[in-house]
Amino acid sequence: MTPDFDTVINRQGTWSSKWDKYRGQDVLPMWVADMDFAAPDAVTQALRARLEHPIYGYTIVPDSLIAVIQTRLRRRYDWSVSPGDLELVPGVVPAINQIIRGVVRPGGAVVTAVPVYQPFLQAAEFMGRQLFTLEMTEAEGWDFPVAEFRALAKERPEIELLLLCHPMNPVGRVIPPTVLAEILEICLAHNIVICSDEIHCELLLDGRVHTPMASLSPLAANQTITLQAASKTFNLAGLGCAVAIAQNPALMSQFKAGGAGIMAHVNTLGYVATEAAWSECDAWHESLLRYLAANRDLLIQQVAEMPGVSVGLTEATYLGWLKVTELDLTDPKGFFESAGVGLSDGAQFSGDGYIRLNFGCPRRVLEMGLARMRKACDARMRV
Repeated sequence: MTPDFDTVINRQGTWSSKWDKYRGQDVLPMWVADMDFAAPDAVTQALRARLEHPIYGYTIVPDSLIAVIQTRLRRRYDWSVSPGDLELVPGVVPAINQIIRGVVRPGGAVVTAVPVYQPFLQAAEFMGRQLFTLEMTEAEGWDFPVAEFRALAKERPEIELLLLCHPMNPVGRVIPPTVLAEILEICLAHNIVICSDEIHCELLLDGRVHTPMASLSPLAANQTITLQAASKTFNLAGLGCAVAIAQNPALMSQFKAGGAGIMAHVNTLGYVATEAAWSECDAWHESLLRYLAANRDLLIQQVAEMPGVSVGLTEATYLGWLKVTELDLTDPKGFFESAGVGLSDGAQFSGDGYIRLNFGCPRRVLEMGLARMRKACDARMRV
C-alpha cells in the first residue's frame, strides 16, 4: 500500500508539543522537528500486538532489536558492530549530556560548530563544562570550519569532546567523507573524542548517501560515540528510544558511567516501534524521502517569491533554514506567529537573522503556511 502523506491528521487536543503549544490560536505549527505524518502501519501493528499483553513492566533490550540494528548498519553503511558496541538509551538529547558527563573531566571543554541544534549549546553548561563554538557561515556554504577547528584544538588543549551534528540541524547540510576525514585527523592529533549525532542520517534527500563518522576507519571507530534513532525518520519521538554506538570498550565504559544513577530505562513500546521501523518499513521510508524532497522544492520555489526572505538547499532533514535579515525584524519568531505560522527562531541555534521551518507536513498545510508568510512579508516590505 502506498503511504498517504497528503491526509491532514488533526493533532490538536492530543497533548502534542508541536500543536498544543498554540492551542486556541490560528497558528500553523512548523517549528519543532516532529512530522505530521502517521507512523508506518507496520509500527502501529507491532505496538497493537504488544499492547495485547496487559503488563508493561521493566523491559530488557530485546535480542531481536540488537540484531535488527546490526543488520541495518551493515546493509546501509557496510558498518559492522558487535552487540557489546550498542547501548540503548531513551533519547539522543539525554545521551549527549551523558557523554559529556562521562567523557569530559571537570575543567575540560566541549566544542561544536554553529548554528546547531540547541541542546548542543546547553549540554556543556548543564554538565558544568566549558563550551567553545566554531562559526559556520552561509557565504561558505555552511561548510564545517576545518581550519578554525584545527587552530582551536591546538590553542585549547582542554577541549576533550567534539559534538558533531551529522547531518547538520538546522542548516540541512551533509558532511562529505573528505571533511569527516579532516575532522577525524584533528581529533586524533589532539585526543578529542567525537560524539556524532546522526539522528537525521536516514533523511538524506535526492539520493545522497550518509557516511557514519565511525565507519571511516578503525581509528575513527575507536574515537567516536555515534547516536542514532528511528524517531525522526519514522515519527516516533514520543516513544523514547535511541542507540549509542561505541566500538571502543573504554569509551563505552565512560559513556555508561556518565549515565549511572540518572539515565532512565528505555520505554517498552519504544523498543517495539524501533524494531518494526528498522526492519519492516523500507518502502514507507523511500516514499517519505520522495515526498519530503518535493516539499523542499516547493519551499524553495515559494521563498524565491517571498520578499525579504531567502533559503538554501536542504540536503538532509525536513527543515528549511530561512534568512530573514532583510525584513529587519527584532523578533522574527513573533512576527511570523502574528502572521499565523509558528517557526523556530534562529537565535536558539546561534543563528541570528534566520528562522527554521519544518516542512515535514502534508503539502497543503505547507502551502497554507507559506502563503501566510508571503502575505506578511509583502506587507512588511511595503512599510
